[in-house]
Amino acid sequence: MAIDIAIKQKGLFKKKITLDMIKSLLRDQMVLGERDSNSAYVFYELKSEDIDNVNIVVQNPNHYGRGFIIYTKGKELCTSLNVPTTNQDVNDFFDFVQKACTHFKVDSFTMYEERQIKVNDLESQRQETAAWNIDYLSNQVKELHENGLLFIVFGVNNPIYIPASILEQWSKETPENLEAIFSSYLHLKQSEDLYYMKPTFYQKNQDILGAYTLTETVDSIVAKQAFVPPITSGLPDGIEPNIWNLGNVRFPDNAEPTIDYIPYNTFLEKIKDLNLEEYDQKHWILRNPSKNFLERLLE
Repeated sequence: MAIDIAIKQKGLFKKKITLDMIKSLLRDQMVLGERDSNSAYVFYELKSEDIDNVNIVVQNPNHYGRGFIIYTKGKELCTSLNVPTTNQDVNDFFDFVQKACTHFKVDSFTMYEERQIKVNDLESQRQETAAWNIDYLSNQVKELHENGLLFIVFGVNNPIYIPASILEQWSKETPENLEAIFSSYLHLKQSEDLYYMKPTFYQKNQDILGAYTLTETVDSIVAKQAFVPPITSGLPDGIEPNIWNLGNVRFPDNAEPTIDYIPYNTFLEKIKDLNLEEYDQKHWILRNPSKNFLERLLE
């Protein structure tokens, strides 16, 4: 679920919306990124100035929550906040809306494509959204816990699969306490510099291949079992790989990187006794995979 807002320019001569313009409407510490169709919702820092047809992800490095999205629709500036989220994300989102309205000299914005909100009422709308979000988070946690389901949160950096044991604890919290716990949890999970091993997919003859990549010395979030990520895998519905591999990337002395592939299940078998730290319900953390370690995987 998301809260969608559009800021529509007035007058005949509307401004072209550029990346520099968007940056000027955000606080200096904000980092801009994007997600591609095969990204598994993993954050990549924005490199291109061309923002047409790009969903820009806004990341606050002082608070790794869920962030928010900015995109253009012609000369309209649009923004979207996924919920449930954190209070800081709500504040960052409405701060951007306020600055965008001031920049375009408009006195209102559109919410959910039809509801007109006066800029003078923006602060009350922010407070209303923050209160509603806290209740929505609490209700969703309780519902997921009661039904024995995972809580999949698409964080600003990467997805997090929150296990049932944590949902059980959270379901006992007051809504206000839960928001603070949820906020701290997302920030902690995303603060460390870890490579999220997302799968990529290929077709080779009649086979559909899924491949992860593990790189020498790179601390990585590794899947406990190979799986197709929800929503953004890039695969047609109902299509799953029949072959899963791990790309093993090493850096020989004074040479180009080399990559060799092994079956993903072989990789899992070889690391099963390492007692790896758990990242979330579906992932472990594999730290500093050395060249020797990667070469042993190939034996």
